[in-house]
Parts: sequence; structure tokens; C-alpha cells
Amino acid sequence: MNDNFSNNVKKEVDKIKIPEEKLDRAIEYAIKRGKKNQRSIGKKVIYFSSAAVLLFGLFISSAFVSPTMAKVVAKIPYLGQIFESKDIIPVIHEKLRKKGYNVSGVGISYNGKKEIEIWIDGSNTYFDTIKGDVEKITKDILQSKDYDAYTVKVSKHKERKIDMSVEERNSLKKDAELLDDVDNLRGKYHFEQLSLSSSRKVVNIDIPDTEKRTEEIKREVKSILWSKTKEEYTVKLKKINMKKREQDKRWMEILNIVDEDLLGKKEYMVRMVGYSVHPEPEIQAFITLSSSDRNAKKFAQQLEKVIDDFLKSEQMKSRVKNDPYHITIYSKDDKIIN
Repeated sequence: MNDNFSNNVKKEVDKIKIPEEKLDRAIEYAIKRGKKNQRSIGKKVIYFSSAAVLLFGLFISSAFVSPTMAKVVAKIPYLGQIFESKDIIPVIHEKLRKKGYNVSGVGISYNGKKEIEIWIDGSNTYFDTIKGDVEKITKDILQSKDYDAYTVKVSKHKERKIDMSVEERNSLKKDAELLDDVDNLRGKYHFEQLSLSSSRKVVNIDIPDTEKRTEEIKREVKSILWSKTKEEYTVKLKKINMKKREQDKRWMEILNIVDEDLLGKKEYMVRMVGYSVHPEPEIQAFITLSSSDRNAKKFAQQLEKVIDDFLKSEQMKSRVKNDPYHITIYSKDDKIIN
């Protein structure tokens, strides 16, 4: 489900006269349900004026010209400089907005090629007038950071009309109200995440793995829902390892720091990045060289060193902590080559 879709869903549901926070929870649940089966490797960033949203998806890129190993190693000091600057997407967005352009969103996509896209609000005449300037400013910003792996696309923002039936709106309204009722138990129990479907009569609750009152939670949730609906709900509890969740959050942040340079510069030949914390933290880099390329293994080893040296830097100590970790480099044909 994309952001245009979720924004339009919000517009439709706004017609329902219920508290705003209930609408937000209903929409959040609808979006989570739509994304449930998506795979989380690689990164796509959409930056709208109201919020930054992280999305994940696969991409495939064409192979770049292989640099010398010395040139790659020479980039190690530069990786440390990313602490001195902001992420590229908000930089582009802020620059264009300060210039007075009606920018509705800025994003990076990795669907076949690395592309930065800027969406412009306004008439066709306005769009045609500023398109060239917006493209030039964006390219200048990329050039200032030596990010030569991206193309730039400037598009006119188009609203997608999504028709929502009365039944669908009522279902969202019901989910939001019931979710709010169950959420009131947070003061008594620690709910990490909560979702509800009135159509399937199911409540899913993530709780800390230290929580022992599972049967009590189920009884109270069922009682609340019965009092509101006179319907029997299934309550599914999932215990969350809180230490592992904290570790997962830290390593997602680490990946977000490391990947901008790796993806933005051709010399790294990185087409995709990923991470995992199971069983131990791992940073994954997918490059454009095939495993059969005679330089692939040597390049992968040098790339591993670039990343490892950065993770061991003084700036990264507070994030990495004392976690043992692995760096895995995959070839174009998805074979481990380091």
C-alpha cells in the first residue's frame, strides 16, 4: 500500500464523525494489514512535508564499472563524515521548499534503478515552468555529496481517487472505536503493539516476554469487546523479546547510517542493503558483481573492511555497543562471496 493510497483513505474516513485519534489508529491498522506479507530488504524513503515514512522493497540494479581496490579502501575516512551532514532526502526536500517550490513529496526508489523522484503540486503550467530548476537543484545537491548512482525524476503530483463504500467506512470506524477501548488497558498492561479486525473477530497484541498475566489479559480484552459488541473475539498474544527488539531498533538505525553512502556512490557497486539481528546482528550488502567475476571475492573482502572499519569507529561505539556482528556480501547472483 503506497502513501497516496493511505492519504486518500484518510480523506474518505475524515467524513466519519469520530475522534481523530481513533481514525489514525484505524488507518494505521489498515496499512499494517496491507503490508503484512511484504519482504523487508532494501530501502525506499518517502519524505512528505508532514512526515518521513520508511518503506522496504527489493530492487535490482545494473552492474557498474569496477573501481580499483585502492579507491574503495580510500573511501573509509569519508564514511565517517556522514555524521556531519543530514540525510539526502530531507536535505533535498528542505532546499526545494525554501526556494518556494510546491513540493508534495521527495522519495528514493530502487525498482530496477536508483531514482530520486520529486512530486510537484500545482497546474500544468506551473509544473512545466519549474521542472527544470527543480531537477537541476536536486542534481547539484547529489553532486555535492558525490552521489552519482541516482537518476532524478520530477513528476506532477496526481491524486488517486479511491472509492470507499459505506460498509468499508463503517468497518474502519468500528475497528477504531474497539481498538481505542482495548487500548485503554495500556495503563494496566504493557502492550507493545495492538491490532484488531472486527470482520475477523481477532485481536493481536504484542506483549513483553516478561509479562506473565496472559490469561488475565485475554479475559479482560474479551470482556471489553463483548460488552461493546456482544460478539466473541479471539485474542492472540505474542511475546516479544525486549532486549532483541531494542537491538533490532539500534541495528536498523545503523543500517540507515551506513547505507546512504553505499547506495549513493557507484564505486561501492551496492545494489541493495539489508540487516538482521537473528541470531546475531548482521549487515548485508548486495553488489552488482557476479560470483563468477574474477574480481568479485577480492572486492567483497575490501567492501567488508570498509563497513567493518566504520562500525568500529568512535562515532559508532554507542550504537554498536558490544554486539558481536557479521558483515555478509552477496554477489549479483545472491551468493555469499566474502
